[in-house]
Amino acid sequence: MNELQFVKEHASCYIYDEGQIRAQCRKLKESLAAFDFLYSIKTNPFPAVIECVGQVGFGADAASAQEVELSIQNGISPENIYYSTPGKTESDLAQCFEKCVLIADSLSEIAKIDEEAKRRQQVIKIGIRINPDFSMDSDSGVPSKFGMDIEQVEALELMLGACTSVRVSGIHIHIKSQVLNFEKLGRYYLKCFDIAKRISKLPNTSVEYINFGSGIGAVYDASLDAPVDLVRLSNMLDGMILENQNTLGARLYIETGRFVTSNAGTFYTRIVDIKHSKGKKYLIVQHGMNGFLRPALANLLQKNAGGADLPGQEPLYTSNHAFSFEVLNNASTREFVTIVGNLCTALDVLGENIEVKAAEIGDLIAVSNAGSYAYSLSPLMFSSHGLPSQFIRRADGKIE
Repeated sequence: MNELQFVKEHASCYIYDEGQIRAQCRKLKESLAAFDFLYSIKTNPFPAVIECVGQVGFGADAASAQEVELSIQNGISPENIYYSTPGKTESDLAQCFEKCVLIADSLSEIAKIDEEAKRRQQVIKIGIRINPDFSMDSDSGVPSKFGMDIEQVEALELMLGACTSVRVSGIHIHIKSQVLNFEKLGRYYLKCFDIAKRISKLPNTSVEYINFGSGIGAVYDASLDAPVDLVRLSNMLDGMILENQNTLGARLYIETGRFVTSNAGTFYTRIVDIKHSKGKKYLIVQHGMNGFLRPALANLLQKNAGGADLPGQEPLYTSNHAFSFEVLNNASTREFVTIVGNLCTALDVLGENIEVKAAEIGDLIAVSNAGSYAYSLSPLMFSSHGLPSQFIRRADGKIE
């Protein structure tokens, strides 16, 4: 069965390309050889994708207890799973104890972990997440629900001094995703390293790893965006890498964010009706925003901004040009249409006044860049329609 026939039988569905995912992983490993990488499970938690990135040697950045479990179930070992999110409950911590590296997000969370370790009569190594005194774009920090303010370092020192069952073994900082400017990323990593050196002087602390978070952006439209220059980024960090080797000796991590999966996914949905209304042609598809939310959000924000491109509101919105639409037929003519879903809301619009091949009922539409923040971010239960399926295309072309 060829792929088009497979899609006809299984739409609405997502297909993720294993070969492209592995190729993106190789780019990171070859260009940034001094670093290790954590796959951001939240970007695409499909088990076959997690298994794929685990096989190339990546660890996991988990944002929930369930993502910790998913990582283990799909072949990632506990010492390579880093669990970082605000608001972990006592139940979360108990469930994940010894299944991952716990990253404390607050002073009170350090105390919770200390109590759980005492209960188990153990001493546990943890990481701490820091909210720095800078942003990706300036030398000033911003309030955040993530991490402990670096200005709270004295309170952190007192807390660590009072704890008997936790030892800090690393730090985590993350402040922005989807950055394409290598110089901006490089400056950010250098500042993070300075914080790591400062934290290493605290009691009960040795910085064995630094998680710089994500940041490396994916290219959504090659005609408008240039990819991050990974080689120049690496060269910019040579001094920091050498200093780390001579001082902390820490393992250096970067979270992959959507870099390895975004372009590797396609969403396919079927045109179930076509209608004309007051001079506008509508293609009504089987799953709109309840299959792939992000194009609908991009359309909504663009419409309300008068067509202007807005700063990214990640991960819900990246830009107005983040997705392309293709009608899968052999038509030689093209037309302008509005692609909508079948939900009972006027907001269910994937693309408005876009040019595609002339379509007929029953044709398929392919939507690009559906490998990250797609299936898992969409309101799949809206109106209780059936769910789209998910598949992976293996390197040999087999879809499973």
